[in-house]
Amino acid sequence: MSINFRPAKENEKQKIIEFYDYVIEVNGASQYNIKWQKNVHPSHELLNTSVDNNELFICEEEGEILAACIMNKSYNEAYDTVPWGTDTKDIGVIHVLATRPDCFGKGIATTLIDGLKNYAKETGIKSIRLDVLKYNTPGIVLYNKCGFVMRKEMIMTIPHLGDLNFELYEFIV
Repeated sequence: MSINFRPAKENEKQKIIEFYDYVIEVNGASQYNIKWQKNVHPSHELLNTSVDNNELFICEEEGEILAACIMNKSYNEAYDTVPWGTDTKDIGVIHVLATRPDCFGKGIATTLIDGLKNYAKETGIKSIRLDVLKYNTPGIVLYNKCGFVMRKEMIMTIPHLGDLNFELYEFIV
C-alpha cells in the first residue's frame, strides 16, 4: 500500500464533502477546534468549485481520502500587510488543510505538503502561504516541520466567526 498525492477528481466530490463533514464533526470535540462548520466553512460550493478548478488536492490510499486541502491564489486582504519573504505574485495559498483523525501522527499531512511543494515547483509557484489559528498547535508544528517560516501574528476577521488570532506562514519554493 502506498499513499498517493494528486488533484481530486470530478467523481470524488461527494466523497470529499463527506471527508470534510467527518473531520468537522470529530474536530468539534477537540481542544484544537478549528471552528469549521459543515457547509459553512468549508462550504460544499467551495469544495466543488475547487475540484472543478483543479485546486483541491488529496492524499489517498486505495481510494480512501486520508488528507485534503485547497491551494489557490485567494487570500484574506490582511495578507497584504504581511512582510513576506518574497514579493512575488506567483503564490499558492493553502486553505482548509485537514487530515482524517485516525491518521494523525502518521506523516500523511507531511506527504500532502510535500506534494504541494512539488506541484508548486512544477507550475511556477514561487511562494506557498497560509494562515493557522494561533492555538492550533498540531498545525503549527506541522508547518514548522515542513520548513514554513512564520512571518506575522495578527488578528483577521473571518466572516462567520469574527476576529481571530492567526499566525501567517510562508514557504519559499
